[in-house]
Amino acid sequence: MENTTTLHEHTIKGDVEDYIETKIDLIKLKTIDKTGSAVSGIIVGVVSAILGLFILQFLSFSAAYAISSATGHPYLGFLCVAGFYILLTVLLILLKEKLVTMPIINALLSKFYTSETQEE
Repeated sequence: MENTTTLHEHTIKGDVEDYIETKIDLIKLKTIDKTGSAVSGIIVGVVSAILGLFILQFLSFSAAYAISSATGHPYLGFLCVAGFYILLTVLLILLKEKLVTMPIINALLSKFYTSETQEE
């Protein structure tokens, strides 16, 4: 009787140790997955932002030169483009909560909670 009890204890102990090791490995893999996803998202975001800024810069110069040639005043096109960007900046500051903060919070929450529900 005592022999089967120790056999069951060793089996249960081994199963618990295997379970804990498997759980640790699973946590490591989930951490690597989430970290890789975050890092790749940051890299893609930074590269996209840099390319977008180059595109915006060239489009701004093109618009400024087009307005300048249409009006006949070389400075007027650049003033119009600068005024447009000032207007955009003021609107962005005024509507920051609605246009920037809430979409970012909602995106993070949806990503976090969809990941949580898919794992279960």
